Amino acid sequence: MHLPHFPHLPTIAGLGNAEWITNYEIVNIKNEKSISEQKRRLIMKIEIPYGNNSQTLLTNDQQLLETASPKRTPADPKSVSKSIATPTQFEDFDSFISARKKILVVVNDYTRPTPTSSVLKQLNLRSKDTTTIIACGTHREPNQQEIREILGGPTSPFGGRLAAHHSRDNGSLIQLGSTSRGTKLSLNRLLFDSDGIIVVGSVEPHYFAGYTGGRKFLLPALAGFESVVMNHALAVDDHARITQLEGNPVHEDFMDALRLFGRVDDIFSIQLVLNAEHQVSFASSGHIIHSFNDAVKEANGTYVAPVTEQADIVISVSKPPMDIDFYQSQKAIENVKLAVREGGIIILVSSCREGIGDRGFYNLLTSHDETMDSHKFGFHKAIKMRKLLERAKIFVVSDLPTDVPKAMSLSPFANVQTAFDKALEIKGNSARVLIVYDGSVVVPIPTH
Repeated sequence: MHLPHFPHLPTIAGLGNAEWITNYEIVNIKNEKSISEQKRRLIMKIEIPYGNNSQTLLTNDQQLLETASPKRTPADPKSVSKSIATPTQFEDFDSFISARKKILVVVNDYTRPTPTSSVLKQLNLRSKDTTTIIACGTHREPNQQEIREILGGPTSPFGGRLAAHHSRDNGSLIQLGSTSRGTKLSLNRLLFDSDGIIVVGSVEPHYFAGYTGGRKFLLPALAGFESVVMNHALAVDDHARITQLEGNPVHEDFMDALRLFGRVDDIFSIQLVLNAEHQVSFASSGHIIHSFNDAVKEANGTYVAPVTEQADIVISVSKPPMDIDFYQSQKAIENVKLAVREGGIIILVSSCREGIGDRGFYNLLTSHDETMDSHKFGFHKAIKMRKLLERAKIFVVSDLPTDVPKAMSLSPFANVQTAFDKALEIKGNSARVLIVYDGSVVVPIPTH
């Protein structure tokens, strides 16, 4: 049977790959008479990213549908070289390098989409004694494939040594004392073995640190495990929230750590803002604080997405590499919580291809202990999840065994369609629906 299309229907913003079709395609029609007896309903077919593929979602014209995505900003291939040539409130890159012999290059790990290799290719460091360190924070060490994806090869384009940070290896750490908030700070000793540090990072909203990037290269990225646990325990404070820096105890603790470390003049920072395709659209280089602040301003315009009002159902997609595990994918839940109504439903779409991630977070969330130990890693995530579950249901579309989400009081589903259908069953067929692409970085903010 030929299915008529409706080119006169408006395209919903962010759904350029969707199409309106008639209900003939999804309803089991037994004869021609049944067609005439049915109310014609328009169906929108939408492709929802899932891992490196996608899943099909069918919605109908009864639902009030809205989307949120990163702002469509063009790639600027020259922005990195321009920013390096004209650094922010800092000496130029050539002068910085010429005055130093031993250089430590700090780069993000596999959980960030930072196009690190394209930046490293622009750094003329072959004449220097260099070490490139992958700043893993508390994450596992990258495998060979992930190293190639980060660096563009088995090592940096300019050669030198390669290292990965191990937060639990006390022998690789140096103690510095405590921050004003009591965080006992220990940092990777390679920071102290170099006379120049180059930091390559990307800046996007972070659900309790305010923003990623900048000062985070030190704590948590190159800090000891205990330091990270103590810092992240501050995330339960109501001021530790997305896009907020002023008064945010986690951010202020990061800044304290930077002051304790000192040597700001020995750090050349390259901070990036990426577009929806994970291409560089903006870069600011030079001073670690000023370059970060420049990138924050740009990131606000890229990742903060105004939406009409709160939705009954929010579908939040965690794209690669953020979908590596549930621990990382939780960002896609936290980022959208302001956009869901009281009693609403968040549908997380994430492959969680490596499972749960940190077991401490999972163990805390499944313990049902009302007095959780704030000194255990993952405490902050477990507390935030419990608070959110008091005002909304959370459905999970993933490759996790079904008993894993259930143990966390979440509802598992095999695909996005069955999760959406169940959500409609609960909230009604005329529910307001919000689809958030790249939910791990996009922040939908209701305007009403």
